[in-house]
Amino acid sequence: MKRLASLITFVCLALLFCANGTMAQSKQLKKDSKKEVKQLEKEGWKLLTGTGTLEYANLKYRAYVEENPDIVPIFGLAEGSNTKIGRNNAVLNGIADYATRATAQVTGKIKSLASADNNQHRVREIDKFAEAYQTSVNQKIYGIVRQHFVLYREDGGRKIFRAYMSFDEKEARRAREEAFMEANERANLEDLSETVHDFISEPVQ
Repeated sequence: MKRLASLITFVCLALLFCANGTMAQSKQLKKDSKKEVKQLEKEGWKLLTGTGTLEYANLKYRAYVEENPDIVPIFGLAEGSNTKIGRNNAVLNGIADYATRATAQVTGKIKSLASADNNQHRVREIDKFAEAYQTSVNQKIYGIVRQHFVLYREDGGRKIFRAYMSFDEKEARRAREEAFMEANERANLEDLSETVHDFISEPVQ
């Protein structure tokens, strides 16, 4: 009976400790988000759409990203006078930036593996692979990305848009693997293909 009472006491204390830790993290998150929003508003950023406030939108976004380790945040910027086009371009630019970084990361490693082989044919194949891979990653990430909110600010008669987005890294990894297979059909990496496939799964920096 004493053991049971001790066990119950231990579990209660553990739950209380976890709850206090979560509350402290939540409090810090709110503080950090509020500070970030203050800086954004100082720079002239405003929430484009929605019935909520910038503070609520940013806090919700930050909480979603930080509470889910597999979620990857991405951002996109665009200029334009048309709100709809500017918003869409900001989203597309954010995705394109990710695809560019993913391609640079992969092709950089491919070229380092092939550096000892001064073969112009292989160089052309790597360039062909990079082009096909980037296009495919771009298309596939567009299909899984989640759009959270968009900000805008006016600067000398023009509008600048900033899109806040995210996606699940597990889904992105599958997208990169599929893009690799499609790109490899268009460019023959020969003996490098197996090695390349191994580091396609690495998160994009």
